[in-house]
Amino acid sequence: MERYSSRTIDELGRLVLHGELRKLLGLETGDKVSLTLVDSIVILQKSDDDSKLNSVVCQVSDLGMIDIPREARQRLGWDTKDKIALYHTGNIIILKSAEKADAA
Repeated sequence: MERYSSRTIDELGRLVLHGELRKLLGLETGDKVSLTLVDSIVILQKSDDDSKLNSVVCQVSDLGMIDIPREARQRLGWDTKDKIALYHTGNIIILKSAEKADAA
C-alpha cells in the first residue's frame, strides 16, 4: 500500500477527497462514508449502513469534502491545518497523520 496523496484539514475539520480518489471508491455527492478509528489511523469506506459499530457516518459534500468530527480529531491529535496522508487499498481509504507517516 502506497501513499496516494496528502490533504490538509481545514478550519472546520473538513478534508477534501479529490475526484480521482472518489471515483476509485465509487463515491458521489451525498453518499455516506463511515470513519472508523483504529489506533492512530482512520479507515474510511463507503457505507450504506448508519449502524456500524465504533464508526461515525458522514456524507460526501458536493466539493468532495468529509467532516472529521472534533472528538475523532482530538483523539488522533489532529488539528486545523495538519497534513493527512491518504492511502488507497481495495475499497477503503486509510487516513494517517502525514508527519507520523513521514517519520516511519
